[in-house]
Amino acid sequence: MIPMPNVIAGILIGLVNDTWLSRVIVPFGWGVIFCIYISIMQRDRLDAFVASRGNQKAKWGMPPVQAYYFIEYGTATTTSLIFSIITGAIKALF
Repeated sequence: MIPMPNVIAGILIGLVNDTWLSRVIVPFGWGVIFCIYISIMQRDRLDAFVASRGNQKAKWGMPPVQAYYFIEYGTATTTSLIFSIITGAIKALF
């Protein structure tokens, strides 16, 4: 599931920034902000993920908490990057 805040952030990034470089770099900062947000506001999601994993490490060798934030950061960054580029392309065409 793609979290809607990431889609909204991507659209806003595409609308507000005028250069392609900023449309590509800013989503990486958004990923950090989103991870801070979910660590404060949605702690139950982290607890459920860690409980489902137990002590087993992820396939790539990360502990469950680190894997959770890695997945969330990647999802937030990729989603906002895609939507910022799409919005920027539409903005450039019109």
